[in-house]
Amino acid sequence: MRLKSAAVATACLSPLLAVTPSGDANASTYAGARLDELPQRFVIAHRGAGAFLAPENTTAAFDRGVADPNSHMLEFDVQVLKDGAGAVWHDPTVDRISTSTGPVTSLDSAAFKKLVIDPRSWFGGTAANTNPLLLNELLDRYAGRKLLLAHPKDTAAMRLTIDTLKERGLQDSVHIQTFSRSDAVLAHQAGFTTQVIVGGAQQAAIDTPEAIKADGIDRVSLWQGLPDATIKGYVAAGLVVTCYDVNRHYRRDQLYALGVRGLDSDDPTYARGDQARYRRTGDPFATQNWWYGHLGQVQAANRLAANHPDRGSFTAPDSWGVPRGSYPMFVRQGWASPVPKIYELRVWMKVTALGSDKTRWGGVYFSANRDHAFTDAATDPHNAGYNLILRQNGQLQLYRKEPSRTVLLKTINTKALGTGTLAKLQIKVTTTGIYIRRYDITSAGATVNDTKYRGGYLYFGRSAYTNQQGPGITFKSVYK
Repeated sequence: MRLKSAAVATACLSPLLAVTPSGDANASTYAGARLDELPQRFVIAHRGAGAFLAPENTTAAFDRGVADPNSHMLEFDVQVLKDGAGAVWHDPTVDRISTSTGPVTSLDSAAFKKLVIDPRSWFGGTAANTNPLLLNELLDRYAGRKLLLAHPKDTAAMRLTIDTLKERGLQDSVHIQTFSRSDAVLAHQAGFTTQVIVGGAQQAAIDTPEAIKADGIDRVSLWQGLPDATIKGYVAAGLVVTCYDVNRHYRRDQLYALGVRGLDSDDPTYARGDQARYRRTGDPFATQNWWYGHLGQVQAANRLAANHPDRGSFTAPDSWGVPRGSYPMFVRQGWASPVPKIYELRVWMKVTALGSDKTRWGGVYFSANRDHAFTDAATDPHNAGYNLILRQNGQLQLYRKEPSRTVLLKTINTKALGTGTLAKLQIKVTTTGIYIRRYDITSAGATVNDTKYRGGYLYFGRSAYTNQQGPGITFKSVYK
């Protein structure tokens, strides 16, 4: 796949100016620690670097988070091991991200350090196996290099975290967050900057702005999916409000408009909008590692696995794709955002497995105005772009996806697909129209005069529905 400016056909996309997110006039670079004040708009890297960018809570994650100027705080989880030591670990068990099984609290320090974290099996890409961090190891390596945000998972972990940080004199270098307001009070009384995490409507009804303020706490971290009116209520109460699970630009901008100051993100660079940093100038699949802005339909770090392929998976040496299945799957290619209004896109799309329904297809959703999770519904209030699809029966079709309808703009009949077929698709977007072609065969192209959408978001994927299995598809040859 090649993505080129139509104005400079022989060159890659021209470099972008470093711009701030919509309405983010106060954004600033922040790479320090032990600071009393954060920027007016700040970003928290979830589980070290952002759980979509590096294996969570590992040395690789914290190394990347420390180096990322878009991450103002690095969040991590704390649990208490059998011998009383602190473990940097999220889940109650070790099953999901290690080769072992069982409760993490059943391990002592020696057994915990012997755990093998195997990110290739659940995170994907080429990340190497590693061992987990003890709390003291994390503080030895990273305290003072960047502001940290500890998340003790229960009261025992909270007490251990408070004691450990106080012994080291790290009250200014490490903040604390927790779902438990009573645990938050412990941290606040110990002199730590503390925030209460509010994860849903039921908790919001209990941990109200008034209740939190009455406990002397002035910060909250709200789930981004809470109603806007609820979020605005915490802002109006004078609390410093962060929202977590913020991984899409459209929601970021909505939250900023509500007065939210902080974003807790699995992809801090994409969330903040550092376009100069996350724009690729080479093939994004050649390194077999996740790049900024590469996000599937389900926003959950524990689904970035080969057996939970909402984000797709890599195939060595230079391909990425989605498997055959009965669930529609489109993955945002944030490395290309924002796509210029005028450009040429070449996509090499290989069929790895045919689906049972010959009308199902693989394709590209392009020039989209929004970065909502894409579906192929005929009507979707979030639709605003074009879809070029190649069906298994060989039909190459261009659709305009609107919120209230889907419009078929053009059909070109080409050779039917088989397992192993490498189809090469060309899309050329101009100020007056869209040119489409399948150029691995002699099929002529066609131009459609349509200018309705010229947005900056791009998705790859394939269509499927219940009892309508879609094909397995891989994509390759990007920016070559």
